[in-house]
Amino acid sequence: MFLVIPALSNAGSVSSRYDVTFGGFVKYDMGYSTQNSNADPVSAGRHSQAFDNRVDEFGNTFAAAGESRFNFLVKGPDLWGAKTSAFIEGDFRGVTTGNQYGGFQLRHAFMKFNWQSAEIMLGQNWQQWGMPYYGAMIGNNDFAQYLKGIRTPQAVVRWFPTKEFNVMFGLTSATEWSGSGGVRQSNDDYARSSWPGLQGEIAYWTDRCGKIGPNNLKFALGGYYGRESKTYQQFGVDAGGNPIMDWKDDTLDAWITAFRYSIPIIPEKQGNKQWALLLNGNFFLGQNVGGNNWMSPGAPSPSNGSYWRINAAGNPDGAAPTLFGLYTQATLWFTNTLQFNAMYGYLKYNYSSGARDQMPDNINMMQTYAANLLWDANQAIRFGFQYMTMFTGYNRDGLYPTSANYGLSRTGQVDQYRFAAWYFF
Repeated sequence: MFLVIPALSNAGSVSSRYDVTFGGFVKYDMGYSTQNSNADPVSAGRHSQAFDNRVDEFGNTFAAAGESRFNFLVKGPDLWGAKTSAFIEGDFRGVTTGNQYGGFQLRHAFMKFNWQSAEIMLGQNWQQWGMPYYGAMIGNNDFAQYLKGIRTPQAVVRWFPTKEFNVMFGLTSATEWSGSGGVRQSNDDYARSSWPGLQGEIAYWTDRCGKIGPNNLKFALGGYYGRESKTYQQFGVDAGGNPIMDWKDDTLDAWITAFRYSIPIIPEKQGNKQWALLLNGNFFLGQNVGGNNWMSPGAPSPSNGSYWRINAAGNPDGAAPTLFGLYTQATLWFTNTLQFNAMYGYLKYNYSSGARDQMPDNINMMQTYAANLLWDANQAIRFGFQYMTMFTGYNRDGLYPTSANYGLSRTGQVDQYRFAAWYFF
């Protein structure tokens, strides 16, 4: 969360009717990938086999500053006994707005109403379930395939019946809102469904076992449910020989359930994190989650949505593979300002044999390992060094007759070495 919320200790003030804090950071990235990919690969290209794959034959260097961010935190007047606040943030990645890299884009824009035993959040924010409590990855998309979390428009209520138990329920966008042209998916099959996206979670948070910074003992079981009206156009002629061009649909469920955890194995002592050890991550199971791109498998081989198959009557029949996976991260603080993070992610799609034949170029499974060092040189400056290796397996090799990647291997692997520097303000 250090990379998400404003650096309040060093933030400046701007003139406003209310209490406004301006924050953000400047970030510089540079590194090298062993495959010809961008700075944020979410899948590895196939290895060369009978023929060379240019992506696999060459590596590339990269350097960027587009992850730099601006944000404003506003604390306004009370309403109905609740403390009110708002947060808005953007960065310069540009990829969710149709702009080139370097174009400004929205990340967060939400308001909150906080009572002693409940809170309401309205706007665009991280999903409120499933994602790891503490992510210490260096890159914006590192481990995005393993339910790292997405920002989505939503309306959420979280109720705290006791100090340690809380329950969340909310509505969330039924479809991916971002991308070229802005809200380009307002008429896709997920939004076309009469169901909104539903999200919920039951959580237990406590300081009984100590904490490490804001990270205390947390366990939560949550998930998402929506529906897809998967559409197709039926052509034919009626009894009078007139053409028929009717729209048909098949309704499919879209869901994920996830368990997430945060365990301070060795808590901090009197505010000092030296030799503190934190374990956190998630486990998840789902199906047909392409609407919100929860798993972020990336082009050109998405696997997180549904597909058509032909049933016994010769009509299109919608189907989607189930998926399961996990993310886990162990964090050890050598000193109060130097931490080491070891990370692992796994994702598997349960395609049938027939579906693998039909879609040989879709991703079947992924694994990613990474380790990094993060050093807070002072309150404003942080440095990070990271090594990551990512393995991707596809449904069939490139020699399969229906594959568009003829002559290439079924698997691929990319290694990445990355340096980053942040200046928080």
